[in-house]
Amino acid sequence: MKLQSTLNAFLFLVVVFLWLPIPVAGQSDTTIAVTDTVFVDLAPSEIDADTQVDTLNQPPDSVTVAINTARETAEPQVEATNEAERIIPSVTEIISFGKIFMSILVLLLVWVGSRFISSVLTNLSERFSGQRLFIKRLVPIVKVLVWSVALYFIIAGILQPPLETIITVSASIGIAVGFASQDILRNIFGGIMIILDRPFQVGDKIEVDKQYGEVLQIGLRSVRIVTEDDSVVTVPNAEIMNKSVSNANSSALDCQVVAELFLPRTIDTRLVEKVCRKAAMTSRFAYLNKPVYVHVTHVTVGPKDYLKVRLKAYVLDIRFEQELRSDMTTICMDEFNRLGLLPTA
Repeated sequence: MKLQSTLNAFLFLVVVFLWLPIPVAGQSDTTIAVTDTVFVDLAPSEIDADTQVDTLNQPPDSVTVAINTARETAEPQVEATNEAERIIPSVTEIISFGKIFMSILVLLLVWVGSRFISSVLTNLSERFSGQRLFIKRLVPIVKVLVWSVALYFIIAGILQPPLETIITVSASIGIAVGFASQDILRNIFGGIMIILDRPFQVGDKIEVDKQYGEVLQIGLRSVRIVTEDDSVVTVPNAEIMNKSVSNANSSALDCQVVAELFLPRTIDTRLVEKVCRKAAMTSRFAYLNKPVYVHVTHVTVGPKDYLKVRLKAYVLDIRFEQELRSDMTTICMDEFNRLGLLPTA
């Protein structure tokens, strides 16, 4: 039902968008007729009585020459005014009700289309598990491209401002936004650098600022991570660019999982290694095409000594990381208890 309602809204907006005419820059509802007649308004206060008498006493040819001189002086001023109006149109010609309505309609269409494309790609990634990470990485790229094309269409296709206006407005907005939104701009530039440099991608398991989890979304302002406790953590892009990031799988579907065990110091280490390898290879979440490692070290916790065992294996899918760690720990402890290697309470 949700997908059907989204499709219906998208089709309705498309029909309305196609039905409305797109205003063209330079057209207006009124037509101004330009004639060759030039009126010269000479205020009586600016001409004294002697000048008026001299003008009346002049022959007709002298009067004609004076009128032509006044006309030649006024014509360049009129042409300059018309040229300025042609180069710099009025605000009502650039921003009108029809253009604002069309711009809002285009933004709504793009918003609905972007959400629809994101939902389709997400469903495809869940259906094709082998290409899940690749399909999810397309979502932020598609969003950036769609919104970039939409903004270009609104500016160049609907508003159609002259180049001088674009430069002036861009400079003014850049100065204002630069002073008022420095943190937001740092996050935006950080998001662009993450998309281009790709230290991690959607679907990777990363650790940043003591937060470990799967990358859910890479936006222009922040990155969302789903932790192992199923909590969504939002980290600003500026902080990610200034801190070290640990990537567990580096865009691969599998990753290494470590299970730690603390055993008595007197236990047989050879037997411990054999049991741990068997536990990792018998787990249904293990990826057997990659090796299994067992490392045994001696540690002291308070007054007691222990053997610290680190069992390392690769999981089939990064989503089963906790399941593999729990499975290996359970199998090892059950086998140690069966063999009587662990002291009873």
